[in-house]
Amino acid sequence: MPHRLSHHRLQYDVFMVGPWTKISVILAVLGSIVSIVSLAYQIRRSRFVHSIDLLLKFEDNFFGPEKREVRSRAARGMLRETPDYSEAEDILDFFETVALLVRKGALDGYMVWHTFDYWISRYYEAAKPHIVLRQKSEPQVWLDLGDLVQKLREREMKASRLSSISQTVPDNAEIRRFLEEELHEGKPRDRSFSGV
Repeated sequence: MPHRLSHHRLQYDVFMVGPWTKISVILAVLGSIVSIVSLAYQIRRSRFVHSIDLLLKFEDNFFGPEKREVRSRAARGMLRETPDYSEAEDILDFFETVALLVRKGALDGYMVWHTFDYWISRYYEAAKPHIVLRQKSEPQVWLDLGDLVQKLREREMKASRLSSISQTVPDNAEIRRFLEEELHEGKPRDRSFSGV
């Protein structure tokens, strides 16, 4: 019998802790929750900053002198009567890497749309015959790029309030104008400043 009394006494003591003990436990739990939320915020913020840094590196590469020369050669090849896509493959590979990083969450999709949509959509459309041909023998080649193009066009459709995604696809005349623009990217730029 004394054993049973001590057991009940123990249960009573557990539930009858003082108010300061309860407050301490609540504060400890709240502190843990705040720490977890703060850690989650810091991780999210760090990923965002990393995404910006990565995007700026891709931007520097794409608009840098070496890639501008590659873009010019790619445009020259695609403008031929019998198109040559050999130089365009480097550009497609570049955008495939961007697409992979978007899919994996290392690059923010909105920022990629804002920075590269004009070029991604037009290069993809200009090289589409080549992409389709390559994918017949290599189904995985530029697969992420195709998915990214679809997502970018959906975003463009919403942003421009278009009624159909087909309205975001550049036509042949637009592709030709684009390739002629890209053809001139390989020329040295005039760095003189004629202001004030």
